[in-house]
Amino acid sequence: MNQESVVKLLNLVKRNYNQIAASFDATRKKEIWPQIREYTSLVKDGDLVLDAGCGNGRLLEALQNKNIEYLGFDNSEELIKTAQQNYPQREFLVADILDLHGVPETKFNYIFCLAVLQHIPSRELRVKFLGNLADKLKSGGYLIISSWNLDRIPKYRRLIIRNYWLKLIGKYDYEARDLVFPWKDPSGLAVSDRYYHAFTLRELTGLARGSGLKILEAKDDKYNFWLKLSR
Repeated sequence: MNQESVVKLLNLVKRNYNQIAASFDATRKKEIWPQIREYTSLVKDGDLVLDAGCGNGRLLEALQNKNIEYLGFDNSEELIKTAQQNYPQREFLVADILDLHGVPETKFNYIFCLAVLQHIPSRELRVKFLGNLADKLKSGGYLIISSWNLDRIPKYRRLIIRNYWLKLIGKYDYEARDLVFPWKDPSGLAVSDRYYHAFTLRELTGLARGSGLKILEAKDDKYNFWLKLSR
């Protein structure tokens, strides 16, 4: 994928989340996924936790009984405003997820990166991002990654197949497994286009190895892939 297309997708993601922050927050009031509770149960009192691409800060629902030092960051100004309103006692900041500019020079026991990697276009930038997160890990720390398994959802599976055919005839500018489709608010109104990369588990583990990370666990459930990584 050429640089112009990469920049276009990065801008689309940021614009999308700024536009949908309120409705995104409203749709994330459901019970936390059990896999998140499984991983957050490993966090101990006194641990430093980085929430990379924190969105509305929802991870804190699974950490509320932990005596931890928490920092959440996202490149969407509107989502950070929402997170700060939801959890005024916690620290959040706006930071570019690709260069982590503004994130303190601190090492963390746990880094959670949930449903974020799927919004980063191109293998090169994905490897760079994971490498940057790895640099933020303490020795013995863990990086927890999740990504949607879009092949399990029929409407996205159809988009993937369509894109393969368009790519073959030169009529698709992105990677075949890059999906662009409308976000709909709770009333069903299309508000803004959004971008996902439809990962396979093999592709995710390959990215982790390419970033110099050790794979401690790699699994999938009905809708998501999960990786537990270390340096």
